[in-house]
Amino acid sequence: MIDTDPGMGSLGTDPEDGFAILYALGSPGVTVEGITLTHGNVPVSHSWSNANHLLQLAGRPDVPVHAGAHEPRDTQKRALQTSWLNQREGLTRLAPELTLPESTAVEFLTSTVADSPGEITVVAIGPLTNIAAAIEADDTFAANLDRLVIMGGAATCGGNITPAAEFNIWMDPEAADGVFGSGAPITMVGLDVCHQTSFDTSQVDALAERGSKLASFAAECSKAWIDIRGAADDGDGSLHLYDSLAVAAAIDPDLVGCRDLLVQIETGDGPAQGMTVTYTNEILRMLLVGKNPNTSVALDVEVDRFAALFAQRVTATL
Repeated sequence: MIDTDPGMGSLGTDPEDGFAILYALGSPGVTVEGITLTHGNVPVSHSWSNANHLLQLAGRPDVPVHAGAHEPRDTQKRALQTSWLNQREGLTRLAPELTLPESTAVEFLTSTVADSPGEITVVAIGPLTNIAAAIEADDTFAANLDRLVIMGGAATCGGNITPAAEFNIWMDPEAADGVFGSGAPITMVGLDVCHQTSFDTSQVDALAERGSKLASFAAECSKAWIDIRGAADDGDGSLHLYDSLAVAAAIDPDLVGCRDLLVQIETGDGPAQGMTVTYTNEILRMLLVGKNPNTSVALDVEVDRFAALFAQRVTATL
């Protein structure tokens, strides 16, 4: 199952969640049980339309989609993030607007995992609000997961929303704290390893030339985002394939090299809020904290093999 905040369908927002969904759908032997939506890149009202439109274009309207959390767990403490998010309501839409139904994401997550204990991998590529809510709603949820693969955090580098924090964790640190402390079998695919991947303008142009509705849609969404990144001070005219790498690591675990490390979440109000404090020094971890590792942290990726898989399972299928 994929828990996500797809911006693909709103010009100027990150389209990469959409690529991750397409990667999963295009992977042999993989069953996508469903997609749950959370606040993040865009409000859930946008991501509902975006996800359903993408599935229609991909010929997979059979995949269940469930709306989830509209805001962080602690709305008083995280009002700034929510306010910033809601300013994005005016974004130009490429996907047709659909009526947003009642939120059913948590019920879907918990019931699906309970029905197939030890068999379901959840790939969380947005803020962890839905996952934290599922853990609270069902005290067997974390233990019954096969794996929880999280695109979020940064173990050995700075953040991408603040100098300390990665966006998904920063959006709801309290939820992330609950998830990382839950005992779930977590793999963290953070900025460290995601920054080793890329999707550039030549690949966007190749998509545009394919001519299908889905390829044209993906190219238009990607071009808008790359143009924004190219105008930014640190932009290099390309996307990093954050979410697609998380899905790829869930499907082919040996694609990434991991270390078992202790990860704790900074939930304070200071400038480090949302930081994934990762103890890479085992001696200091035991001396200062005295806790065992709780996360398999991805630090390296077979870049060429991942690029070939992405081309095979995403771009070649559009």
